[in-house]
Amino acid sequence: MPLLAFALLAVSLAIYLVPVHLLRRKAYERAQDYFVSSEPTPPGVIQNSSIAYALRVTTFGPFFAWGATGDFWPAIVTSAALGLGICLIYVLRRLMLEFLDDALRRDLSITIHEFIARQHGNDPRVRLLASGLTVFALSGLVIGEAFGVATLLKPVLLDHVAGTYLFIFGMLTLMVLYTIPSGNSGVMRSAQSQLGLLYPTLFGSTALLLYMLISSVRPMPPHGTFAVEFLVAFCAVMICYRRSRYVDASPITRTNYGNTDGTDLGREPPGVRVFRWYEKKLNGWITALAAAVIGLSLMELISEGLPAIAHNGAAALQTGTRMSNTALAALFLLPLFYPIVDMTNWQRIAALEKDGESSDLGPCQRLAALRRVLRIYATESPLVWLFMCMFGAIAVLATATPVGGDVMQAFMGQLASEDNLVAAAAMSLLLVSLFAMALSTMSSAFSASLCAIRYDILPAFWPELMSRSAQAAKEAIATRRTIMAAGALYLVIIIVFYVADRYRQIGFASSTFLALLFALYCAQLSFVPLILGPVIGRTSGGRGTVSPRWALVILGSSSAIGLGTVIVYIMTGNESSLWAAVPACLGSGLLLFTVARLLSGARPGAA
Repeated sequence: MPLLAFALLAVSLAIYLVPVHLLRRKAYERAQDYFVSSEPTPPGVIQNSSIAYALRVTTFGPFFAWGATGDFWPAIVTSAALGLGICLIYVLRRLMLEFLDDALRRDLSITIHEFIARQHGNDPRVRLLASGLTVFALSGLVIGEAFGVATLLKPVLLDHVAGTYLFIFGMLTLMVLYTIPSGNSGVMRSAQSQLGLLYPTLFGSTALLLYMLISSVRPMPPHGTFAVEFLVAFCAVMICYRRSRYVDASPITRTNYGNTDGTDLGREPPGVRVFRWYEKKLNGWITALAAAVIGLSLMELISEGLPAIAHNGAAALQTGTRMSNTALAALFLLPLFYPIVDMTNWQRIAALEKDGESSDLGPCQRLAALRRVLRIYATESPLVWLFMCMFGAIAVLATATPVGGDVMQAFMGQLASEDNLVAAAAMSLLLVSLFAMALSTMSSAFSASLCAIRYDILPAFWPELMSRSAQAAKEAIATRRTIMAAGALYLVIIIVFYVADRYRQIGFASSTFLALLFALYCAQLSFVPLILGPVIGRTSGGRGTVSPRWALVILGSSSAIGLGTVIVYIMTGNESSLWAAVPACLGSGLLLFTVARLLSGARPGAA
């Protein structure tokens, strides 16, 4: 790894720990103070941490590959579905917010699993099964992010399996350091800091690649022209609607440290002031680098001429896509429904509601804050996904990387082999971006899995935690047991990935790796009918609920069908089975839910 990359990476990793250190506490009286938020978290922090969570390395890989081959339609369909999926949260907000407000007021579980259990008979078995599926899915996502970064580093640093898994262990250690000391509040602040470094390093790497592309004087294919046009539009939109406020530099006061003696309340420690100064400077750097991308992109477009710009841009979208209709359907359905079943989103909305109630904000003000957070989340995340796709197109053209196989790993190797300062700087900045993507996703998912274990799994084996009077005295022990249980589970997931890698040779862009991700996502997509049913039933005058027994059947069957479809693909290699996993999971769940409701209507009292 180049010295510049190592220095930038070391500085960025240290910066991520600053908000965690500032927000740490010696003890937490209530579970929600650790697993939801311990400070009045500003909406901007919640919004930025949500965007950082969505920008995953496991997403960067396929989007990069689509851009490298000029196959833009899968990226466009997936990004549009993500925006619609986040908007769906706002559409379905009413019942969700009522549940969260009640849970926070009574200091009960705020998880999606508790919501599902309450709506469908309040059976603890439903809550336990749903939370187990979530923890399984989020744990696999965490390992997948670490595995993705380790795989991309193979051409640069690692060349054997043992080194890869040693690197994964190191990333998991960093994830724990960003999560454990200060709980979800520290995770959200740290994820925002990671977004603050992700943007300038990604924009800087793009600017350097554009410079390499202009210097090479190579002919630009149509998809390259379209990618450059998108870069201009994206950076211009970012500068205009963000107005140089990419990072929320809100104060972190001494009240966050748990002072109870009444001294120094509202005063900022020196470390907080320095950190806020750094965040404010980041905003200016991001704007400057976005402007640099615009300038270099315009230079490339001007050199092509206006007729070529118009023709090539349109031709890039007229080529269609090589993906099947089933694949496009899976790529649309997954991001459309995943945001509403993602425990991380429920946790952050709970933090927004908790802070709104503690500050005596009215319902209209809290709803306006939620609407603003979800609007920017739904707009910016899909746009950055598309930016990743266009980055892939520019990267391959600038370095003349052969397209085929694991093109992103080949690009990293090509960039590492370039013997010039510009290539070294581009690779260094890109590595920092990849670490920021991975660690923000890993820490957020780990925090959500801890929340599910503490609220829904641990009480099943330790019923005293359900009692509010006993909770304060045992909360510290409960938190430690939660962390120990999560650690054991993550060790099991690492072993599974290791075995799969040894026998299947999983590559970052391989279909096997994608199949494992689909299996993880299907575990949570089984929640969809149990969430949509009560909301639709309420608005249409019906109950929209099923019995606990039917809820268990829906959760178990739909997740098993999704997982079974993936297993069929792994055993047979039939790619249609892989793309059918998501539609099969959702379709079977909705079918079973419909059958349950019909039987309930035919036999009163059956539901």
